[in-house]
Amino acid sequence: MPRLMWTLTRSDASFLVEHSTSMAEEMGVAVTVAVVDAGGTTVAVLRMDDAKLASVHVAEGKAWTAAFFQRPSGDYGPTTAPGGVGYGLQNAFAGRMTPLIGGQPIFVGGVCIGGIGISGATGEQDDAIAQAAVATMAKRVTA
Repeated sequence: MPRLMWTLTRSDASFLVEHSTSMAEEMGVAVTVAVVDAGGTTVAVLRMDDAKLASVHVAEGKAWTAAFFQRPSGDYGPTTAPGGVGYGLQNAFAGRMTPLIGGQPIFVGGVCIGGIGISGATGEQDDAIAQAAVATMAKRVTA
């Protein structure tokens, strides 16, 4: 019997970027949206006009962290801080792991197919946009 697996397509990535940038515009913020596949390879990245240049690298790091660890990137903030049980974990993934809120894994049928990272607004706004994009994607997949 063939094994069927959902993969993140360019169309999916475009959908996530469009949804995220629309929400950011409604909030009155300029952000960068990065979407990666399950292996952490960038599928799409878009920096809105007036978004900070640094937000590109941060958004990609948040997306990579969420996809690679299959958990929200912000979950690792306290863990990797000095005194945390995962202190030093960032050194194992130097330049990649970004333990800031705003990165969410993308699951379909219980399987992580990628991650989305948002950067440029407050952490809470970044995370709200990422969560909303993933929730909307889930509805699209099940429709």
